[in-house]
Amino acid sequence: MNSAIRPTRAPMVLAPAVRLVEPVLLEPVQAPLLPWPTSVEQVAESVDIAPRVQRIVSQLTNAVIEVLCGRRALEHLEAHLRAPVYDLVGHLRGARLLPALSLASLHLQQPADHVIEAAARLRDDHRSVAAALCFTRSDGRWRMCALELALDPAVVLRSS
Repeated sequence: MNSAIRPTRAPMVLAPAVRLVEPVLLEPVQAPLLPWPTSVEQVAESVDIAPRVQRIVSQLTNAVIEVLCGRRALEHLEAHLRAPVYDLVGHLRGARLLPALSLASLHLQQPADHVIEAAARLRDDHRSVAAALCFTRSDGRWRMCALELALDPAVVLRSS
């Protein structure tokens, strides 16, 4: 077989020419001044919350979620919830609005002694629900004294 195949170069393909446009420089925009020209002092320094207290608050939050879902009796939490919170949790449990609720995240802060504030993200099927909780310590026991739930973007259920 004497036929020789001669390699040839592939045709050169040129990229399309794109004209680059120089960016137009605008005058620097000055951010609007806040109504307070001086910085506000921090009200309270962040305090490390004891692991035992974190565990108690987390367990109480989970217990409230179990009551809302119908997996726990409301009476179990009677000693741990103030009356307005107890009434709201009982109302929501009776309405059966949250059958598949679970805790996604919980963030705690302690603005004062014997007070814990919590921000929770709850999962309900395919959506998230925001919750704000406040716990106070009295008579040697942590109790939930406030609960706010954002079940719908336009409706916030509040007990206080």
